[in-house]
This record gives sequence, C-alpha cells and structure tokens, in this order.
Amino acid sequence: MKALIIVDDLTILGLATDYCVKATVLDARDLGFAVTVFENACRAVNLSPGDSAKALATMRDAGVRVV
Repeated sequence: MKALIIVDDLTILGLATDYCVKATVLDARDLGFAVTVFENACRAVNLSPGDSAKALATMRDAGVRVV
C-alpha cells in the first residue's frame, strides 16, 4: 500500500532572493501553495541597490509569509 502525501505549505530559502527564490515563490503562490520564506537563509545578487528588498516586498504582496 502506498501512502498519499498532500503538500499545501512550502518553506523556501536559498540563492538568489531577487531571482531564483522570487520566481520559485511566485510560481508556488500561483499554484495555490501557502509559502513561507526565511529571509535570513536567503541571499540576493543585488545588481541594483535594493533589489532584495523589492523582491521581498513583491513576495509579501503575493501573500507570502516572510520571517
């Protein structure tokens, strides 16, 4: 017998906050997942000053919990 595992809440961390993390988080939200991002476990590229803060604001606006 196989167990059925249902995932509805994701925790995301990694590189880079302003690119890969943001894209993953927004895709997950579009798919209906609840998402938590651990800000202190992420790092941004910050090609332009403030890119990380803008990415986190975009995630928050999408309903992501940033801790």
